[in-house]
Amino acid sequence: MVAITAAAAVSAGDKGPPKREVYPAQFPDGAGRPLAERYCAICHAPTLVTQQAKDSTGWEKTMAQMEKWGIQPTPAEHDSLRDYLVSHFGPRAR
Repeated sequence: MVAITAAAAVSAGDKGPPKREVYPAQFPDGAGRPLAERYCAICHAPTLVTQQAKDSTGWEKTMAQMEKWGIQPTPAEHDSLRDYLVSHFGPRAR
């Protein structure tokens, strides 16, 4: 019955919620974007990174693991990248 109701609503001209890209396929603009492209996208599609919602500690742990696996940002790049990731992919409001 629900499927019939939904189908009837669509056929009646109800377009439903606007469609949007759930997870961006590229990193958003910002001061750390070049760092994310250099250090994250070397192994991961931006979509994987953009679906994360980590606080500063979570991103710090992730970056520490990536550094163990071979990325080598300078300390300043590390801090800038973490700040970028937190500001764009931090905890989501519930």
